[in-house]
Amino acid sequence: MINNSTYRLYGRTKGRKNKNVNEKFLQIKLKNIDNKKYNIIDVGSGFGESTVKLAKQDKNKIVICCDKYIDGLNNVFKKSQIDSLENIYIFQGNVHKMLDECCKENSISEVWILFPDPWPKKRHYKRRLIDQNFFTKIKKYLKYGATINLATDSKSYIFQILRTIYNVKKDFAWLNQSKSEWDYDSEILPETKYYKKALKNGLNPFYIKLKKL
Repeated sequence: MINNSTYRLYGRTKGRKNKNVNEKFLQIKLKNIDNKKYNIIDVGSGFGESTVKLAKQDKNKIVICCDKYIDGLNNVFKKSQIDSLENIYIFQGNVHKMLDECCKENSISEVWILFPDPWPKKRHYKRRLIDQNFFTKIKKYLKYGATINLATDSKSYIFQILRTIYNVKKDFAWLNQSKSEWDYDSEILPETKYYKKALKNGLNPFYIKLKKL
């Protein structure tokens, strides 16, 4: 039996100003993921810039937006309506819970985790999503050759991720190992709110792409 604390999420659920919830959108139930389709999970999708861009690139691919932030999910809904995107699904909550409840083994083709909360204080490092336990769990849900795309502007988080990659190298290959490929190219990658914030603060976001072996 899984303890509810396993799925605990930190941080805000709603913005301070916008208290309205699009009930129709949030009540959409994500069905079990069909492993015959090309499924993309956008974890911690924020205001949905990445979800929408991925969905527009290929409407035959399913993009699953996984987040707890209601304002961001509402923004995804608005943009999906404007652009007539029917290949976006949502899961409001913890990605670990989504994997346990909705995913079959070998069902995920891509994972995107862009600018996850860095929890900069050392006492909060345990709240960070990307660690060896995360890779150990998610690997069984990934198809052979599935990719994981990571980006952060936190130096301490970068070091943690690099240590983790080394520890899981038998299961995952680091594809963009050359220094010239580490920069976050907004012409190719989603230009999110947090990417813009990083640039405004003079930070250079670090991008990593992995492949399941």
